[in-house]
Order: sequence, then structure tokens, then C-alpha cells
Amino acid sequence: MRNFIGIIGWLCLSGTVRAQGIDRNRVMEYLQDQQYDEAIAYLRPKVNLHDAREMALLGYTYYQGGKIADAAGTYEKVLTLDSTLIPALQYLATIRSQQERYGEAVPLYQRIVQLKPASAAAWKQLSFAAFSAQMPDSGFVWLQQAYQLNPADARVAARTAEEWMERKTYPRADSITRAFLEKDSSAAAVLMTAAKTAYMVKNYRRTAGIGEQLQRLNVVSPNTFVYVIAANYTLKRYQACIGIYQYLLDRNAASENITFYTALARTALRQYRESNELLLRCIDFAKSSSLESYYSSMAINYENMQQFRPALASLDTSWYLSQKPLRQYSMGRIYETGLHNGHTAMKHYKRFLQLYKPGSSPEETEIHQYLQSRMKTQGYSK
Repeated sequence: MRNFIGIIGWLCLSGTVRAQGIDRNRVMEYLQDQQYDEAIAYLRPKVNLHDAREMALLGYTYYQGGKIADAAGTYEKVLTLDSTLIPALQYLATIRSQQERYGEAVPLYQRIVQLKPASAAAWKQLSFAAFSAQMPDSGFVWLQQAYQLNPADARVAARTAEEWMERKTYPRADSITRAFLEKDSSAAAVLMTAAKTAYMVKNYRRTAGIGEQLQRLNVVSPNTFVYVIAANYTLKRYQACIGIYQYLLDRNAASENITFYTALARTALRQYRESNELLLRCIDFAKSSSLESYYSSMAINYENMQQFRPALASLDTSWYLSQKPLRQYSMGRIYETGLHNGHTAMKHYKRFLQLYKPGSSPEETEIHQYLQSRMKTQGYSK
């Protein structure tokens, strides 16, 4: 809405309307009614291709109508006419950021801060684009400039503290969150960072208190609450740990680390059975659904390299993680064909037959039929 008002203001005040050209009232109606296709159709044949502001208006209309490529191309032409037109620089930089072409957005934002060096918002945009463009050193310098100009910006304050933490300058990071929260204690972004900074300076009581405030705000962030639950555990506030776990569990956000700290708290309270139940959940967390496939794929590679022992070790791990009967057959086949150990191979084949369930995959069914026939022919019992 603010951008719309800005364009309308330009239309009302600019006095660049040509007698044979643009009817500003008509354009205002199109934009107000969000009839962007109609506005584009009206403007395109009428704009003066040598007038930066009229071209910028067309670019804005393209942008609002979702025609991003046309908007970008138009703004590029605008900047060849007037490289100081801030709305054109701003929209083109925004478009490049949306396209994740941050390397192209950075010089556009740099031009804006050159034109508006006292604008905290401009430095903020520049710094965030730089971080996204993998320019952390420049991004950090520009971020500090944004913070100096407006320390009351929650996103800037939180990111500045995070960057100081990355550099292990924990007291400075904590001082930033403290200063912000003294004036505004309701900003969730800063509170989440503050939980970390307080923990890193070993102010566990403050961390715990921030955690309580985050719960009152209904904030759900496992990466933040792991510091909160660790602080409570250090303070031996074991019931508080359990409460944090339940709070996150109710919101489907009880991560592996949160669950582990809760298990430790249960142990401290001598609730060993409950602790073991939580530890089993931790084990389930640690078992990626894809992990066993990685091991079985490595086994194939080892087997093709005729490295049979590593292949068997990988299959054994895959079996432990998945309990898939097919892994037993694969181990038996390697023992038989690779290591020529028929006795051990037969143990794995029999194990496969014991685990096989009707209705399994066509591959397993075919192997089951083959092994049954072989067992019968060779006189082995299942």
C-alpha cells in the first residue's frame, strides 16, 4: 500500500503528463482497482521512452501485475536514463533478491546507500543482500551501520547479535539483546536471540526467564528452546524441562535434543522408565529414514570393488537400521559368491525365509520362491 501511495503521489505531483499522452486520473483508477493488465495496456503505447519517471511508472505496473521479467527490463532502461532514480533502483534490487540473484542486487543497494547514506533501511537491505550473496565480511560491516542508525529495528538487532555470536564475542552479543529488550521486551526475534546470548554468557536464570516469556508469546522454535531447556537442566529445574518438552510436543516441535534433555531430567527425578521411553524416541530421531539406504548403496559399491568385508559391514548396519529381510539375502549372497562360505551364507538365507511375509515386493517374492526351491532340492529344512 505504501508503494501504491508513493506512485499515486508521483502522479499527482509530477506535472509530467503530456497533453496527447497519459491521463493520470485513469491510471490512478486502474492502480487503485488493481487492474494491472488494463493499466499496462493503457500505458505501454503512451509512455515516453525517454522519460525516466514515466518508464518507472510502467515498470511499477508490470511489477504489481506479476510480470517480473518485464518489470526488471523496464527498470534497467530507466536507470540508463537516470541512474539516481531511487524507486527504480529499489524495485530492481527487490526483483533481483526475489530471483535469488543477490550478487546483482548488492550493487543496486550500494547505489541507494550512496544516495541515502542516513537511511537505516537502505543499509539493512544492503547488508542482508550481502549475506545472501555469500559476502559475510561486507555484510557484517554494512549491518553494523544499519544498527548504528536504528538500533530499534528488531531484525537488525537480532542479526547483529547473531553475527557477534558467530564471532564468539558473546558479551557484546548479549549487550545488544539486553539494550533492545530494555525498551521493547515483546519482540520475538530478539527474545529468541537473547535466549542464546544469555546462555552463552552463562546467565542461565535469564535464559530460563526468556523461555517463559517465549512460551507466553506462543513462540515455537526448537533451536531456541534447546538453550532454554539446557539452562533449566543446569539449574536443576527438572520439572521445568518436562514442561518445555510438553509445550513443544503439543506443537509438534519436540526435537531430538529437546527430548534428550527431558530424558536426562527424568533420570535426575529417578523416573527411569519414562526416561528410557524418551531415549527410545531419541534413537528413532537419530535413525534417518534414508540412512539404511545409504549403507545398502555403499554395500553395492564395495561388492563391485570386490571388497566383500566392508560390503558385509555396510549391509549389517543397513539390516540393523531397517530390519529388511532383503538385507539378509544380500549378505548370504556375498558370503556364497564372494567369500565362498556356503555355511554362513545358508544361515542368512534361512533367516530371510523366516522373516519373509506374503505380499512383500515382487523381488522378495521371487527370491523367496528361489530359496524355497533350492532348500528343497538340496535337502535343507527351512
